Amino acid sequence: MTLSRFRPIRRVMLIFPPMYDVKVLDTMVCPPMGIASLAAFIRDRVEVRLLDCVAEAWTQKEAVTPEVERVGLTDDQIIERIRAWQPDLVGLSCVFSNQIGCVARLSRRIKNDIGREVLVVTGGTHPSFLPEKTLADTDVDIVVLGEGELGLRDIIESRDSGGNLAAIDGIAYRDGDRIVVHPRTTWIEDLDTLPFPARDLLPLEKYFQARMPMAYHWRKTRNVPIISSRGCPNRCAFCSSWRHWGGRFRKRSAENVLAEIKHLKEAYGIQELKWQDDNLTADKKRAVEIFSKMVERGLAMPWNTPNGIAIWTLDEDLIRLMKQSGCYEISLAVESGDPETFERFVGKPFALDKAREVARLARKHRIATVGYFILGFPGEPFAQIERSMKFALDLKIDYLSPFIYIPIPGSRLWDECLAGGLISEHYAFEESNNFFERNFNSEMFEIEKLYRLQARSYITNLIKLPFRNPREFVAWYGRRLLTHPEFFRDFFTRLWRFRIMKKLGRKSV
Repeated sequence: MTLSRFRPIRRVMLIFPPMYDVKVLDTMVCPPMGIASLAAFIRDRVEVRLLDCVAEAWTQKEAVTPEVERVGLTDDQIIERIRAWQPDLVGLSCVFSNQIGCVARLSRRIKNDIGREVLVVTGGTHPSFLPEKTLADTDVDIVVLGEGELGLRDIIESRDSGGNLAAIDGIAYRDGDRIVVHPRTTWIEDLDTLPFPARDLLPLEKYFQARMPMAYHWRKTRNVPIISSRGCPNRCAFCSSWRHWGGRFRKRSAENVLAEIKHLKEAYGIQELKWQDDNLTADKKRAVEIFSKMVERGLAMPWNTPNGIAIWTLDEDLIRLMKQSGCYEISLAVESGDPETFERFVGKPFALDKAREVARLARKHRIATVGYFILGFPGEPFAQIERSMKFALDLKIDYLSPFIYIPIPGSRLWDECLAGGLISEHYAFEESNNFFERNFNSEMFEIEKLYRLQARSYITNLIKLPFRNPREFVAWYGRRLLTHPEFFRDFFTRLWRFRIMKKLGRKSV
């Protein structure tokens, strides 16, 4: 395949598509760092525009199933935005598997309504691990695999120089009747060479207005995500992130990170940071330098770790320093409190006693805690799931998030589920972000038992919050009531209807 049949690339529009989310929860409205980073990397070569379909219409919702809704701009609205700007290349982000349906429809509409000479590219975790299926099921021309900056740059340069796609690393495309996949072999070794994400191309005030950041918790309205590293040193069976970023941990220097924090404060008046790293403190020495210099340079501000933190690195000295630099909450991704399940499925280098100690130290230093746990790994006996939830409740964390396991493309468990017949090639991706629904076959136990345990554990922990940490309870739910007074009504109404529908068998499991 050559690029000569497409227009010369002078304008690029990068799109974060609508989300398909379970109705029980509100859709998070936060700046998409993927397309912002890509835009910053190519903006010296082409004119770039970003379109976040969720931020532009986060109150616009359309029912997809009794339990799932689409949130964001309609396909017609998106096509009108594309037609109005007339880009030569359209990039469709697909970070989450439940966005692939939007990618399929939009790529088809772009080709039919805008023109077949417009180059359509997609990237993100889903198409990176399922490039053949993505190309077979959509009208996308090229899939960029893994880390996107180099691939997107090379596509633009190849078109403008009349080159051939065969020379580009880390992409997949059609060549006649066959699909060609070039696995990524090159990575950005020095992350300090990357420009800061192009947040100026995003509608920042709309995120501040929505007040629905990643994981929902916040202290200051003007908050944004920040990423100081890529990849993960662990190899958890359920996760694909470490593979997506090249199977290793890469990090920016402390000085580079501090420069971005200073830029965010001065350029945008940012008052809170949401660290999106998989493991912010994996390099403990670097973490100490970042946090201590935030204090020294007047850059301390509220921050949390909605994606998790490297539990094994945390001790009292580091937690005390984190608090001084502004940390108000950490997310402990323990995944399972059952020793057998933890050993089999979780590849993190700490013992469960370490999680207990970190939770205790966080309470001591008045740092709120969120606990992530996964229920129902393939082949996991129900007794082990019960032990995991007992451990979770015994941790005395502030917020418990027990998620029902769903297979993620690119993970080792995805391959095992596919090989074992638990899922098929016709997997319902648009409903795959539903952590309240078992979306593959299980013969280990009655699925209703899992739903009841999930709900009981969540409610039990929540009821204890005002007694265990009244300050946190009043601060968080008071803030929630003031900014989204409909939250309590909608949440419990949706949860009730959700469970009733399951009871009546209106959805197969």
